[in-house]
Amino acid sequence: MRKPILAILIVVLSVLLSVGVGLAQEPVTLEFWGGWTGPDGTIMQELVDEYNAANPGVQVNLSVQQWSPLFDQFIAAGSAQQAPDIMSMHPQEIAQFVELGLIEPVTELVATSEVYTEDAYLPKAWELQFYNDTMYGLPFDLGVHGVYYNVDLFEAAGIEEFPTNQEEMLEAMRLLTLDADGNHPGDEGFDPENIVQYAINMHTNHHAFYQWYALYNQLGGELLSEDGTQCVMDTDKATQAWQWLQDLVYVHYAAPQGQTDYARDFLTGRTAMLVDGPWQIPAMEAAAEESGFNWATAGYPTIFDEPATWGSGHTFTLPVYGDPDKREAAVDFIEWLGSNSLGWLASGQLPVRHDVIESEGYGELVGRDAFVETLQYQELLPNIPKFNEIFAANAPSPMNVMGQRIILENADIRTEVEAACSAITGILSIP
Repeated sequence: MRKPILAILIVVLSVLLSVGVGLAQEPVTLEFWGGWTGPDGTIMQELVDEYNAANPGVQVNLSVQQWSPLFDQFIAAGSAQQAPDIMSMHPQEIAQFVELGLIEPVTELVATSEVYTEDAYLPKAWELQFYNDTMYGLPFDLGVHGVYYNVDLFEAAGIEEFPTNQEEMLEAMRLLTLDADGNHPGDEGFDPENIVQYAINMHTNHHAFYQWYALYNQLGGELLSEDGTQCVMDTDKATQAWQWLQDLVYVHYAAPQGQTDYARDFLTGRTAMLVDGPWQIPAMEAAAEESGFNWATAGYPTIFDEPATWGSGHTFTLPVYGDPDKREAAVDFIEWLGSNSLGWLASGQLPVRHDVIESEGYGELVGRDAFVETLQYQELLPNIPKFNEIFAANAPSPMNVMGQRIILENADIRTEVEAACSAITGILSIP
């Protein structure tokens, strides 16, 4: 009787061992959330695929949607004590998620990391990762607004160099704006109802107040009090900055009213310039390859007193409610991205690691220099706990409402500025 029993035990043991081996071979799945919905999203997916292929024991699942709804989903997931293993965001959004208790400090990670070391990064990129003297983010890139321009249309208009001040910019935009008969604004017979080529785009989304923020900073304007408890917008300076943008649509006829597809209008020649970030570079490169589209870039123009441009960047954070058993794998993936960030530059985003900036591969990329040169003038929106309530792009936040009413509806600027500032102070006053 012993032999059958022994045989049965051997079979059972072998089954258990095979199940154990099968379980051990199940890959760890990491949930990675980001808002790269433009051409940059394709590049990020390629990086994820490369990591997955090289690391069969860990599989990263990249989930992408627009940033604002992504953050809403992140907050909902956190409320349910569930979260992705890695959450991407912008440095100016760190404070709100810290105060909500949704992201953890990365101090211990950095203390032992050979990738995320302070001396490996641009000082500004590193400094932006802190809130209340604690580091919560890991830097990946930086970005600023710049200007893409159609070289052929500039040459046809007789513009030899990109304008560098307000006077030059206005004249260039006049020459680049044409009605169906070839007339420019100011010419006898110019028909503003029949414009076939505009000089520049005009944002009707959150990038409208991003542009305003750059111009307001060029005037030396402050948005919030030093203690962050109230809005201190200078009404005159805020109005002056908005007036420049509003007049491009309704006075100079240099930009379309109610525009929505800014990149397409630029690539089809409807507009001669496009204000946007470096993330549009892949689309420009693709158009150049497919149709010979002749483009170049310039820094955001200094219209007023001092250079300034809106900017941001991408940061990796570790959610509080991510799976603790997957934390080691999540850190490994983030460190892999940091050490392989040269590949990310195909997205157009700007490097923040010294070794990447000094690499031969970066030197061969085109269109980036104009953006990199203006990084020193980058102005980020305030990193405050109530960031989303004031700046959200997908909700009636004070800044979004102000921008849309001024640009879309040609509303009285001073009235809208005062209303926005009052609303901001009201939001900040609520505990």
